[in-house]
Amino acid sequence: MNLGLRLGVLGFTGAAVSGLALASWVGLLWWAQAGSVWLPLLLQLAVTVSLAAAVGWWLHRFGTQLQRTLAQLREQAQALEQGRFVIVDEPPLPDALPLARDLNAAVRRVQSALCGTSTSGTEALQRLAPMDLPTGLDSRFGFLQHLAARLSDAQAPDTSVLLLRVLPGSQPPELPALQELAELLRAYPQRVADAFVGRLAEHDFALCLPAHDVADESAASLMAAVQTTASRPRCVIAAVDHLGGLPLGSALAVLDLAIVRAEGAGAGRVECQSARHEGPLEAADAAARGAIVDALRKGQARLAEFPVLARDGELLHLECPMRLRLAAHGADEAAERWLDLATRSRLMTQIDLAALELALVAIAGDERPRCVHVSAQSLATAGFVSAVRTRLEAAPAAAALLWIEIAELSFQTLPPRVRNAGTVWRRCGARVGIEHAGAALRDLLRLGELDLDYVKVDAGFVHGVAGDERQRERAQALVALSHEMGALVIAEGVDDVADMAALWGLGFDGVTGQAATRRYPSRRQPVTAETATGAA
Repeated sequence: MNLGLRLGVLGFTGAAVSGLALASWVGLLWWAQAGSVWLPLLLQLAVTVSLAAAVGWWLHRFGTQLQRTLAQLREQAQALEQGRFVIVDEPPLPDALPLARDLNAAVRRVQSALCGTSTSGTEALQRLAPMDLPTGLDSRFGFLQHLAARLSDAQAPDTSVLLLRVLPGSQPPELPALQELAELLRAYPQRVADAFVGRLAEHDFALCLPAHDVADESAASLMAAVQTTASRPRCVIAAVDHLGGLPLGSALAVLDLAIVRAEGAGAGRVECQSARHEGPLEAADAAARGAIVDALRKGQARLAEFPVLARDGELLHLECPMRLRLAAHGADEAAERWLDLATRSRLMTQIDLAALELALVAIAGDERPRCVHVSAQSLATAGFVSAVRTRLEAAPAAAALLWIEIAELSFQTLPPRVRNAGTVWRRCGARVGIEHAGAALRDLLRLGELDLDYVKVDAGFVHGVAGDERQRERAQALVALSHEMGALVIAEGVDDVADMAALWGLGFDGVTGQAATRRYPSRRQPVTAETATGAA
């Protein structure tokens, strides 16, 4: 029963009992005038019902006060998301008073942390809102929300997405250049119904079109238009058709591969592909799927190892992405080569469980903490959370050194699943956190609700932080919010030593990337399925 219904029941009960008490007293007076022998019994009944009415009135008043208090706290959280700092009045309910005081204190500390380094600290929060303020387009969070809804709607038209990436130079793109690109993209929704655009990162813009077989022509037209602007930025475009019906993660994986190919070909390149495979491509997919299944069955899988370091240089954990050997004498291949097909083939649950088992065996061998990723597809699969719990309970010592992370996109689309998984796995000793975070401030505000252990901030929110004041403000906002929720904050993809030093100054608890790898060289070969079998 939800809270609103409970409060309604309390109010109805109070009113009903009060009405019964009034009727009892009226009856008592009438019988008293008639001189009835039932007078003592009626007097007892009237007193009892009156006491019940008092309790009912108190329940009704308590429910009303509770509802008002929760509404105030909800408004406070919404204001913080919008970059406003609101202090609520302390509620009259003793049970709610500590929560209100804690939230007020959190707001004051976040405001102090942000405004202590900038006269406009609220701007740092606003940059994380659903709108990208410099361009007026949807932010990454807003765009991906719309795209996820489009992809999951069976009645929606087919979907094509264009990703425009400004190639990084010695200086970040100037604001006028960004606004020029935003104006070009904004023209599409003005002419095409149900199209929408967004800024996904500092250098990335995206356009979603409600049609198929238009991506290549639209991409060529957009590239030509970019070259007519005053700034003429160096850029590439990836265009993907027939995305309708794909999970969001799969659609983004296809788009990521296309933009990587375009970027590798150089400025001005347009890379087009279709997410729909027909004819010979279906046979190729079937063969590749069989290779993935064989690699898992034959133990041709291993975990790579990348260090995550704390401020003092000590190891927080090793990030362990899965590698698969898909050919008998081939090299181990990273996820970008097989992730899209594995997702479409619904193999991610097998892959994630295999990675978990490899990590637990490796931890038992050298007692170094390790971290594995869990996909949205696995979280959405019935029985997956219990399967992980079984493996953790079978190896409690290793489970205590295991970190499990879930992508921020999974948190946005599957909050109940994430909440359940976090609760179950943490009870088994593992640490659970969010990776690739930063685009969705709303979700960071809910970390306290999920009781997660850490947040890994996407590289796009920390890159160049040593020389970019706006990046520092944004990163500091994420640190302040995450620490208020009791979570460690780790920066992803830190390649520059100067950036790493700046992040320590902003309060980050850990870093990944080339800067961390150089500081902490690998001590041994990564664990493989063959060594795991031997260790077991």
